[in-house]
Amino acid sequence: MSVSGTTLLSRRKLLRLSLLAAALPLPQAFAADTAALLLMAGAGYKRPVEALCADFTRETGIVVERSYGNLEQIFAQVRASGRVDVLIGDADFIDHARGLNLPQRKTLGQGRLVLAWRRKLMGRRSPDPITDPVRDLPQMQSITLPNPKQAIYGRAAEQWLKARALWEPLQDKLKIVQTVPQVSAYLTSGQIDAGFMNLTEALAVKEQLGGYIELQPGAHSYAPIDIVAAFPAEGAQHGTAASRARFMQFLQSPGAHDILRKAGL
Repeated sequence: MSVSGTTLLSRRKLLRLSLLAAALPLPQAFAADTAALLLMAGAGYKRPVEALCADFTRETGIVVERSYGNLEQIFAQVRASGRVDVLIGDADFIDHARGLNLPQRKTLGQGRLVLAWRRKLMGRRSPDPITDPVRDLPQMQSITLPNPKQAIYGRAAEQWLKARALWEPLQDKLKIVQTVPQVSAYLTSGQIDAGFMNLTEALAVKEQLGGYIELQPGAHSYAPIDIVAAFPAEGAQHGTAASRARFMQFLQSPGAHDILRKAGL
């Protein structure tokens, strides 16, 4: 066989090997850019987080697995699993959580506490039966809030009520639930007169509410709430490092900012 024939066979063999290699799964080093993320968030931000994740996946092809609850529930899940790629919630809650190491932060906005009420509250015709919460809340038959020990807006509601000297007088009327969506479920079904939630949830269900008042943070109210996306250190969890970096970059995009703005952040 001639030298040229040997060269031709070698080239054909190399071509077959190249085609075979192209059909094989990519090594982990090359697949890292599309590794699925595990995101956990406070339940009061489920709607905007779902919108963010949907847009991110459309743009990048990276799947985002999601879990929601009050932050203490989320912290317990993280400790049990030993992993989270993105955690969305109140910076102060995250800072004081035991056993978490999420040093990278991206600020998403300021959380706002609101007092909302059900439709046809106490049979009044006024569109705003609660105009002065300090005066009007004691007239309510029932008031609900998330658990102050476990949820961002439960703690904020307790702070606000104590600052207004209402916490003790209203104890018999307070119904404690686990999450913000549970507060809105009670209000939209008409089972509770009034309740505390975040502005994001109030905006999402406003057509089913009687109305709401935004309560401002401050020295004689509740402490400011900084909503952040918290990430592990750059060198942690190598398998999802590239995907985390892309999600962090996505949060700075105009599309992400628009979703957060519409959600009251």
